[in-house]
Amino acid sequence: MKRIAIYNAKPDMVIAKEIYGRNGRLLLNKGTVLTQKWIDKLYLYGVPTVYIEPERNLSEPVRGIEVLTPGRELTTDRRCREDLPDIVPHIIREEAEQAVREIMQDIKAGSLFKTKKARAIIEKIINQLIKNRHIAGKLADIRILDDYTFSHSVNVCIFAISTGIFMGYSKIRLRELGIGALLHDVGKMKIPEAILQKCGPLTEREFEQIKKHTVLGYQLLSDNREITPNAALIALQHHECYNGSGYPRGIDNKDIHEYSKIVAIADVYDALTADRVYKNAILPYEAMEIIIASGGYQFNPKITRLFVEHCEIYPVGSTVELNTGEYGIITDVNRALPTRPTVKIIKDAQGNEIDNGAEINLMEKPTVFVNTIISFRRMPYL
Repeated sequence: MKRIAIYNAKPDMVIAKEIYGRNGRLLLNKGTVLTQKWIDKLYLYGVPTVYIEPERNLSEPVRGIEVLTPGRELTTDRRCREDLPDIVPHIIREEAEQAVREIMQDIKAGSLFKTKKARAIIEKIINQLIKNRHIAGKLADIRILDDYTFSHSVNVCIFAISTGIFMGYSKIRLRELGIGALLHDVGKMKIPEAILQKCGPLTEREFEQIKKHTVLGYQLLSDNREITPNAALIALQHHECYNGSGYPRGIDNKDIHEYSKIVAIADVYDALTADRVYKNAILPYEAMEIIIASGGYQFNPKITRLFVEHCEIYPVGSTVELNTGEYGIITDVNRALPTRPTVKIIKDAQGNEIDNGAEINLMEKPTVFVNTIISFRRMPYL
């Protein structure tokens, strides 16, 4: 079983793990043979990745769920291509989500919570990220469509630890950062469910209640002897801003702990790219443009730059439209300035297809920039 990005999925591939929508409804069964129609619908549903069988003989095709009506069925041998390595294996993710779920359930019930299981999972995550640091730049592929409350905590933890690794943190600091990031939102368990799950904008009074989750979370973590003061500060400060415009205390960069500065970026990025009941996810490059624009007033510029450098705004293989009217394929990403990738031209400004088009390094063309992403799918002629 291999995980691939949805934009790398191709017809004839075989689903190796059930695919669920954001409302929990089963979209495709394990064993379903993908068609282009299904791939397009999964993309529209906001499914970021799928698990694929590396090889399979199909004597009896498997049908999908009614949501995605099969267009055709195929019966030849298949082999998975362009697999996306799991930065953190799915089984570890599931363990992490379960650990968060148990802690939050204890908090909601007013019981004492223990962090032993969560610490063991964080150790596994750290080891995986250090081992796979050569692919850790694929931060845009970390997101997994799942129960938001728990997957968000795990995603933020992974983003934060990855950033800590890029910053040269020791294992001791990574553990401290990891537990604080994993539990940064525990205070929300003390906020009324009706407010947390409200569809539509919050009233001023409701937003004031939501903001209390930072102080409530800090109190919960501070009261736990297994949590260090610096880790507990993450719950309190992850909504503080570089320029002092955040909450709950309105402190600025010099008074915000570095762990909190890291988690602030990870928290916003994951929230922007998450599919929620009340909002649709935005694409990774759109989220990253917001992060970049927020550096210097909401986020620490140095950490923002580091985070951006390790996240593919325009994944290799994406089809883009340039401001010149030309269309191209992303063939390389500039880590220092990811908004300036290398693009292979496939159509001119008049819409004429070009064979063996020129490659343009946008670092060398200051007046040329990506206007929009047309498709995240890897094109067959690349």
